[in-house]
Amino acid sequence: MSLQLTNIKKRIKSVTGAYKVTSAMKLVSTVRLRKYKNKMLSNRAYIDELAFITEKVLSKAKKIVSPFYERNEEANKNLYIIISSTLGLCGSYNSNIFRLAEVEVKSEDDAIILGKKGLIYFKNGTFSKVDGFSDYSNYNDKKTIREIVNYVTKTYQEKEYREIHFIYTEYKNSIVFLAKDFTLLPLKKEEVVEDDEVVILEPTPGELIESLVPKYIDGMINAKLLESEVCEQAARCNAMDNATTNAEEILNTLKIEFNKARQASITQEITEIVGASNAL
Repeated sequence: MSLQLTNIKKRIKSVTGAYKVTSAMKLVSTVRLRKYKNKMLSNRAYIDELAFITEKVLSKAKKIVSPFYERNEEANKNLYIIISSTLGLCGSYNSNIFRLAEVEVKSEDDAIILGKKGLIYFKNGTFSKVDGFSDYSNYNDKKTIREIVNYVTKTYQEKEYREIHFIYTEYKNSIVFLAKDFTLLPLKKEEVVEDDEVVILEPTPGELIESLVPKYIDGMINAKLLESEVCEQAARCNAMDNATTNAEEILNTLKIEFNKARQASITQEITEIVGASNAL
């Protein structure tokens, strides 16, 4: 019986250690989730307005030719920016991204893979991986994000890619978030609907587009990376919450087993003592 008690004590110690780790990670993820979510919500109004203005300018500047809203038919491949996490223990966050990427990214395409989990998963992938961005860890890595913005802008202007896509995680709420394929370039040029609206573009449509589109690309890339960061923290928070709850249930079960085994051991010892006393 003492061996059984010893084994249960070892299991309780092990589960208690796991419980402390998952509780701490849940707390950290909750704080980070709140921080990045507030940033995302503050940034969302700006990005929505920027996208609206860009769409409006492109629709009104009918005679302006810009490489940013033309599909580069001369190119024979697309560029995909795949956003995964650097850390694990975040549930199905990465696996959802990987499944979508395996469907969308073709063997002839190029990909910028952000996050160590993605780099490991696609180590032997059939598509080509763009070097130089493997050090990216999270949204706070502003240097790498700036390099991505410059690379995307430069290569698309040089007609190296037909289209440029983001494979990221879209935030719905703290429970629901979905892997999504977002087309960054070319920009959608909506058909102009004839109306009585008068739009004055200053200084000129060409100069306005030249200054506006890079801001749109920069803002959209930052927005998608920030949204993915929010989803990663939410996924980790949920995963750690479930793990903590499971650890609590296991601990309660083990404590009941321990008490039963201890009571049985005490009862057996008393019986042996009484039996020995009667024998005398």
